[in-house]
Amino acid sequence: MGAFDFRAFLEDLDSNDELFRVPVEIDTLDEIGAFIARADYKNNHKPILFEKPKGFDIPVLANTVGHTYKRMADAFGVPEENALPGTAMKMMQVLKSGGVPPVYVDAKKAPCKEVILQGEDADLSLLPALRLNPQDGQGAPDFTEGRYFTSLCISKPTENAHNLSYHRFEITGKNTGSVWIFRGTGDAFSMEKFWGSKIDDPSSSWDYENAKPFPMAFVFGVTPEFILAGANSALPHESDDFAFIGGLRDTPVEMVKCETVDVDVPANAEIVVEGEFKPFNWTMQGQFASFNGFYDDPRRRPVFDVTAITMRKNPIYQHVHIGRPLNECNSIAAFFRSVRMFVQIKEIMPNVVDVFVDPSAGCGFTAHISIKKARIGEPKMAMMRAYTALAGFCKHVFVYDDDIDIRDPRDRDWALAHRFMPDRDLMIVPNVLGMNIEPMAQGVMGSNSKLGVYDGYPEIPLNVRSFMGVDCTVPLGLKVMDKVVAVPEVEARIDKLWQETVK
Repeated sequence: MGAFDFRAFLEDLDSNDELFRVPVEIDTLDEIGAFIARADYKNNHKPILFEKPKGFDIPVLANTVGHTYKRMADAFGVPEENALPGTAMKMMQVLKSGGVPPVYVDAKKAPCKEVILQGEDADLSLLPALRLNPQDGQGAPDFTEGRYFTSLCISKPTENAHNLSYHRFEITGKNTGSVWIFRGTGDAFSMEKFWGSKIDDPSSSWDYENAKPFPMAFVFGVTPEFILAGANSALPHESDDFAFIGGLRDTPVEMVKCETVDVDVPANAEIVVEGEFKPFNWTMQGQFASFNGFYDDPRRRPVFDVTAITMRKNPIYQHVHIGRPLNECNSIAAFFRSVRMFVQIKEIMPNVVDVFVDPSAGCGFTAHISIKKARIGEPKMAMMRAYTALAGFCKHVFVYDDDIDIRDPRDRDWALAHRFMPDRDLMIVPNVLGMNIEPMAQGVMGSNSKLGVYDGYPEIPLNVRSFMGVDCTVPLGLKVMDKVVAVPEVEARIDKLWQETVK
């Protein structure tokens, strides 16, 4: 079926010994999630194929992209060593060109239509959805087992646009679930357009007569280009994300229309779950382990009604992992927040070299920036631009000279120890906007925060906290001792000797 074929992607991984196969039976409740977390912390960089998920005939693939830059760089066609700046430039080039529009294929020949289930046959229990952590889903009135998926979501904000995103879907019944449509995302805007009301507006403002169901499709089994486009918050909401993906390879994405809703999906997908959000139909979604390493509180979410499930014969279920950092979800989100921050800092500081949003710190709370400092005050300018680039998400920003490898904790610690002076280089901005699941700012607006045992510190109102910037650059004009650096020619000779002697 042409480019962007998930099966061909897996075959290529397997032939290059890049696929981690798990041939033993393993439980979809907790065990697969714990296995993925163990692999992440052991620095496994291979996608993981669970061939025998307990109780299911459908294998599970995790870490399609993983938590390294390799497959991100490959998807954007840039060298891994230049992944972030290269991706930023490639993204702007494709957006400027408009990309390559998708093409529609005959539904009878589309692999994702080999099996079509509707009505009572459209049963979510057929899918090996996981419970990743033992307390996932608790606190929900419809709690079953805490199974959920975070798969590629597709909607149509306008007739000629396709919006790709990611949302958490808790399975609450045979053909229903609750979905976290994150406020401020393109899909939140689209839902509000269909419903004629803001998601958080009071019920007195709901227009039941004119509100329309909001259709969506959840898609499993796609190549990294789709996953990365869905996680890329820098893509315009009402543009065509499939045209952007086509532009990355100069090849059109082959599409097919859904069976029951007005949404288009990749023809090569493994599994598609179709359905809609009926207006103002809410439930409480249970707590789930979030990107910051904490269990999020149960919250009100819209209900999704499944209208059809289509799939390949003998499909493969694709899982995007989230939970304790470090994980795939954090790494992808951190990468694109790094890209977004890099682009916005470069607008005012062309001498910015690199940005690293640390996925281990919750994919946005801590950022490291490398610059070729030319003027006094540039580190503070970079700090403030970094804070606004992520709309208050960022909490700590460290700025370094370009001789520091900002992805190496040892290099960063060295710069902090030898180039930072607290009375001169620390910037703290109190009472700024934070993140709505910031664990240290979980008060209630207008009342005191409840953080457990009172420790004598002032209470924190909801979503408000301080922002910190740390300047780890050498002051301009200051003569300091020479830094010990490796000599490239010597290192090249040692590389050769190392390979010959270390077995």
